[in-house]
Amino acid sequence: MQKLFFILCLLALSIMAGANFSNAKDGASDAKPAAAPPVEKDIALVLKTAGQVQINGANGAWQNAPKGTRLNAGTQVRTGSESLAAIVFTDDKSLLKVRSNSQVAINGKRETSAGGRIAKTIAMQFGELWTKVTKGTASFRIETPSGVAAVKGTIFYAIITNDGKFMIVCLDGLVELINQFGKALVKAGETGISSPDQAPESHPTTPDEMPNWANDSEGNGDMEIEFQDGNGQKKKLKIRYQ
Repeated sequence: MQKLFFILCLLALSIMAGANFSNAKDGASDAKPAAAPPVEKDIALVLKTAGQVQINGANGAWQNAPKGTRLNAGTQVRTGSESLAAIVFTDDKSLLKVRSNSQVAINGKRETSAGGRIAKTIAMQFGELWTKVTKGTASFRIETPSGVAAVKGTIFYAIITNDGKFMIVCLDGLVELINQFGKALVKAGETGISSPDQAPESHPTTPDEMPNWANDSEGNGDMEIEFQDGNGQKKKLKIRYQ
């Protein structure tokens, strides 16, 4: 009799455990995945192009990017041979020129603590950039496999060399070059190099290291573009370029 009672208790416990597991499984299947954060829109605009300039849009397909194309956070930009893309950020008019045979991803997030200014991150896959960062704005970074350049108000070239090094040629201001082995400050008139296997270093720029392609683009004028800010308000951005 006691043995039968013991068996019945075990059977009851087994049924209850199965019911609880089933309910937990059903509850888990009903749970909704967390919503992805909204994409920051209109963080930059294509100011000027020469040759072949393309962007990788929301559908994942590469498409031509004429002057005036709006760039949302995460947009990739690539240039073909003998081409150039000039890009302006909508919050502070910081400028970015992408040389031929280059590819970058334009990322940014509006910061309420900085008055809606965009914290900018350029993910550089290969090629060369020229950058003019407006002083006193939110953070500006260029990220590469060999290192990171942290910038506040400066003019410089950023180059990924054929052997995978990340080189900064600073024309004005100050750039901090960082990798896993250390960091180096690159001042105006200096070149900084970040290698995959050693700490960054800086030295006076030599004539052979000084690019000048950013001054080669022709044409100038004015452009007015309507865009949407972080609060959903439509604004007009007037830009004079050269």
